[in-house]
Amino acid sequence: SQTDHIPLDLTLEILSRLPAKSILRSRCVSKLWSSFTKLPTFISSFASRSSSQPPRLLVTLSTAESKDFVFSFPQHQNPDGSYPQVYSYHYQITSSKPRYCSPYHETRGESVQGLFLLQGFKIWNPSLRRLWTLPHPTPNIPSHDNWMSYLGFDPLEGKHKVLCVSHKDSQQPRVLTLGAQYQSWRIISKGVPRHCPLSGDHGQCFNGILYYKARAIGVNDHPIIMSFDVKSEKFFKPIKYPETRVLLTPYTMSSYEGKLAFVDHMDNPFGDIHLYVLEDANGDEWTHRRFLHGITDAGELVFASYCVFESFYILYFDPRKNSSREALFSRVVGKEFRHRHRLSKDCLFVTSVSPNHIESLVSLS
Repeated sequence: SQTDHIPLDLTLEILSRLPAKSILRSRCVSKLWSSFTKLPTFISSFASRSSSQPPRLLVTLSTAESKDFVFSFPQHQNPDGSYPQVYSYHYQITSSKPRYCSPYHETRGESVQGLFLLQGFKIWNPSLRRLWTLPHPTPNIPSHDNWMSYLGFDPLEGKHKVLCVSHKDSQQPRVLTLGAQYQSWRIISKGVPRHCPLSGDHGQCFNGILYYKARAIGVNDHPIIMSFDVKSEKFFKPIKYPETRVLLTPYTMSSYEGKLAFVDHMDNPFGDIHLYVLEDANGDEWTHRRFLHGITDAGELVFASYCVFESFYILYFDPRKNSSREALFSRVVGKEFRHRHRLSKDCLFVTSVSPNHIESLVSLS
């Protein structure tokens, strides 16, 4: 009857409060529900709610058979000290690459508002369990080796963009907006400092600014950090590296309390950690802090086991309070999991952790 009818706007409001997994299932209810939950307004509403929720750790477990399984672990405790439930995507990314060289591991980067940029100009949305291939920036010369690509997000307009920078000085940078009606690369021809991006770097985007490692081209080919405004699609002045020994060792670029930071823990993976934080927007002042590997939104350093056999262990360290907390998720990949996915009982998993992940309904199709 009419009195039992739930208005569509109320239905959509209820649906927008559900996890992405439940929304995907709701699309099977009717064509109407499917079409409305794919509207830009609904996706934007879901994104706003998702951003206001505590972020999670997205963990990929890879096997020697090049099979990847994706899990979403809680990043914060409940008020009573317990942890929310683990969301298991049980989604398998199969690769023909050699052992421990899955597509995800080759391009391991951090989640950018729920999306990942993978090798070969591919966008991965774990929540939708979808993978899309972007058009090549130079289709006439379809080599991936000449380009480094980075995923950024403009929080003001709610748009993801991909920046491509060539190792060749003769080729100009290009940028592409995800989800645009006519998805094509735009050339950035003005205001580009001469530089060559460093291979193996995936960049870091926060507050609408995309940072990535590079080498200046000129008299002194010194290392620099490039910064790119995702909204205006303009480059800022290159940032100087901190004048420390961090240059001599590999390090992780991350966000710490809303500022660009380097984390250096190569001297002793079980001992000291050196944290370098950029304190000024001009890129001239770095502070150095030394503490007892991703960094959470709360400023905690995250340590996870490189290999997992059955249970998953995470250690969080808060350098401001000089305190730590532990989280043990028992039997995540136990006998039942191995049997269901036809894995040997002795199978060992290699982990890859991306902190601050949020669910997203963004689709490119």
